[in-house]
Amino acid sequence: MKGIQNLRVDYSGDVLDLKDFNKNPIKEFENWFEFAKTNDVIEPNAMILSTLSKNSINSRTVLLKDITDEGFVFFTNYTSVKGNDIRENDNVSSVFLWKKIEKQVIIKGSASKIKAEDSIKYFNSRPRKSKIAAWASLQSTKLNDSNDLAERFKYYENKFENKEIPYPEFWGGYIIKPLSVEFWQGRSSRMHDRILYKKESKNWSICKLYP
Repeated sequence: MKGIQNLRVDYSGDVLDLKDFNKNPIKEFENWFEFAKTNDVIEPNAMILSTLSKNSINSRTVLLKDITDEGFVFFTNYTSVKGNDIRENDNVSSVFLWKKIEKQVIIKGSASKIKAEDSIKYFNSRPRKSKIAAWASLQSTKLNDSNDLAERFKYYENKFENKEIPYPEFWGGYIIKPLSVEFWQGRSSRMHDRILYKKESKNWSICKLYP
């Protein structure tokens, strides 16, 4: 397609200095995340999550919902493609791209279910219609007609009318425990800065990478 080769942006970020980085990449991520929020990045918690099945790599956007000392938490249907992939292979990768502030973070690690009580607590905090949607969606299965989804939503809306919506056991949270975290800062003339953390036993190594 004409014009694609000429699409380019010259970034303007400053040089990153290793001495300014926290020894813990999760703490450093929290700093970058707060900076993204402060600078009004739209949905700074949106991340591209990639999982592995036996035959393919599957990627999609999910929302980060918590950051703990152990890692990064998101929620989904356990019977979805991502849930099935993680059950077979817990190696995952996630990417946060914050174009407005010319930053990116890449996290690689292992995903596992969080405690049921934590999933229940988060589910109970969701808006009522989001809870109904969790019951209504047969996530990742074939949908023949959009009316089918609307009818399922209506069915559960009526079923739970004037009632507390129960927690669906097929839905809940995963935590990504990082093995590596890369922080990327866009700079002019493609001289980008890349800072890589790698887990070594219980400690983290940190270094710069060529762009």
